Amino acid sequence: MTKQDFLNGKSFSLKGDFTSNTTYKYREIDSDLGCIEREYRMTNNMNTILISENIMNVEKIGTKKVHCFTFLFRDKISKKLSYDEMIGFNTVE
Repeated sequence: MTKQDFLNGKSFSLKGDFTSNTTYKYREIDSDLGCIEREYRMTNNMNTILISENIMNVEKIGTKKVHCFTFLFRDKISKKLSYDEMIGFNTVE
């Protein structure tokens, strides 16, 4: 997936992800703020999103990686996602 696909909010999965009915996507909140959302999809119709939730805040969008963070029990957890790890989701016909 490309950086532009990510910025456009294209849904994606991650290499090595064990779930088949969840995808992720970037959602811009403000001109310099955004988050990663997890989308739960129907098993018998992958084009339908049942629910989505914010799982990480985006700290920085680089040319090769996205820097994300979240808090868990007062601890900041940071993660870097490479565009190479992201597999763009294509609608199923």
